[in-house]
Amino acid sequence: MKRSGVAVRCSALCTPSLGMNDDDSRIILSPAFPDGGTDPLFGRLERADSNQVYEGGSMSFRYGIWANTVRDNPVDALADIDDDSSDASKKTTRCINSFSAFAKIQRLFDVNG
Repeated sequence: MKRSGVAVRCSALCTPSLGMNDDDSRIILSPAFPDGGTDPLFGRLERADSNQVYEGGSMSFRYGIWANTVRDNPVDALADIDDDSSDASKKTTRCINSFSAFAKIQRLFDVNG
């Protein structure tokens, strides 16, 4: 019951502000977490995963930092495209692979799967 209360509260509080992110004309960077950058992408995912496995209290925070790190890779890749750098493809591939790894982690915790 507590989970549904949290979901309802979050939905009521978050949905209006999340709507601004449904925009493909500009990049919107969230200041929700103080960290980001482009590395260590997989190290941050592994720390979040470890927190989830051992029910650590920092799980959401660690996933948030990982998400900002994933986000910052394509931001940098766009700059690389403008500079005709080959790093854009590498950064985009890293993001795709990181999201794939995240999906695998979450599947392990899916109680309905």
